[in-house]
Amino acid sequence: MDKGLFERLLYEEESPTLDFKKEQYRFAKATQEEKAELLKDVLGFANAWRRSEAYILIGVEDVRGGRANVVGIPSGDHLADHSLQQFVNSLTNRPVRFHYEAFGFEGKQVGVIRIEEQPRPFYLKKCYGKLKEKEVYVRRGSSTDPTKPASPEEIAEMGRNSVPEDAELVVEFADIERDNALGMHISWDAEYCETPPRESIPELVVPTADDPFSSNWLLMRSGSTERLNENYFREMALYEFARRLCRPVRLVIKNVGQVSANRVRAELAIPMTLGVWVLYPSDMPTAPRPYRDRVPHIAGEHLHPVFRPSPGLVTIHKNDDRFQVEIDCGSLQPGRWVWSDLFYIAKGASGDVSLIGRIFADNLSHPKDFNLSVSGNVAKTRLSVDELTSLPEPVTDDE
Repeated sequence: MDKGLFERLLYEEESPTLDFKKEQYRFAKATQEEKAELLKDVLGFANAWRRSEAYILIGVEDVRGGRANVVGIPSGDHLADHSLQQFVNSLTNRPVRFHYEAFGFEGKQVGVIRIEEQPRPFYLKKCYGKLKEKEVYVRRGSSTDPTKPASPEEIAEMGRNSVPEDAELVVEFADIERDNALGMHISWDAEYCETPPRESIPELVVPTADDPFSSNWLLMRSGSTERLNENYFREMALYEFARRLCRPVRLVIKNVGQVSANRVRAELAIPMTLGVWVLYPSDMPTAPRPYRDRVPHIAGEHLHPVFRPSPGLVTIHKNDDRFQVEIDCGSLQPGRWVWSDLFYIAKGASGDVSLIGRIFADNLSHPKDFNLSVSGNVAKTRLSVDELTSLPEPVTDDE
C-alpha cells in the first residue's frame, strides 16, 4: 500500500473490490462466530466478480457520497499476517492469496487486507461458526450475504472465466534438523554477551609442572604435528559471542497448488535499520583449540556455498541498506517442497521483526509477496577474563 493508492480508495464507493471497516475484526481470543465475520469477508472478496485486487480498509468509516473518514485503530490492535494466513487457509479448499498490512496515514494507524485476483471458487472444508461447509460465499455490490451463496450456475461460470492459474507457492520457517515446517513465525532466546577487550585477554601458555591445574592433557596433545595456539582465549571470546547470539535458520518453499512452478527463487530483504545480521555458516567462528595442526586443514563444509549448487542454495548479499537472502529452488511440481540451506540470523536486542520477501517463478503472473516474523528474547550478559579462561574446551560433532 502507498499513500497515493490509499487516498484514491478513500474517494471510491464500497464495491466488490473495496470495503471500509470502522473497527478491527475480533480475532485474538474471539469466538468462532466472531472470527467467522473475517472469514466471510475474505471468502466473499476472493469469489467476487472483479477485474482487480480487492481491499478491506480497517479503521476507515464509510461516508456515502463523499471521502471516507480515517478514524484509525490502536497500534496494538493490528492483526498478525501469519496468524490470519494459517487461520483462513486451514479451513479453505485451497490457499487464498491475501495479505494483512499495517499502514500509517495522517498520523493514524490503519489495517489493510489485500485480496489478490485468483482462480475461483473458494469454500470451507467444514462448517465454521455461522458459515457452512462447501458454500461459495461471494460479495455482490457492497456486502457479502451468507444467506445467498453462489448458485451452481455462478460457480460453473467462475471456473470458466477464472484468471489463468498461477503456481501456489508458500514460504515458511523449517526445523533445522528435521524436514518439518514450523509456520511463518518463530521465536527464540539468545544472549548478547559482552566479552573482555581483546588487549585484556591473556595468551595461552603451556602449564608448568607445579601448576595446580597442571593439565597434562595440554602437554599430551602437543605432538610433533601440532603447535600451541596462543590466541586460544581470544578465539574463545569471539566463538562464545557468536554462539550465544546467532541462531540457525532454515526455510521451506512449498508448491501447494495444482500446477508446476518453474525456476523458482525466493528473496528475503532485511533492512539494516532492524538491527539484524545475516551470516553464512562459514562466517561463524569455529570452535577454538588449544593446539592446532601446523599445516591448516580446509574442511569441505566450510567452503563458500557457491561451490555446491543445488535446489535450496542460499546466497546472501549485503549493502549499506540491507541484507538480501536469495534461495534458488529449481522447479517445483505440485506437492513438492524444497528445504533451504542453513543460514544464521543475529539480533542485538529483544523484540519482534517482520521479514518481507518475494517469490518469483516463470509461471507467476507477478512476484508473490510473503511475510515471516521472528520474536527474539535477547538477554544482556557480560563475561569476565576469569570466566573466559575457565570455560571448558568446546566439544564438536567430530569428537
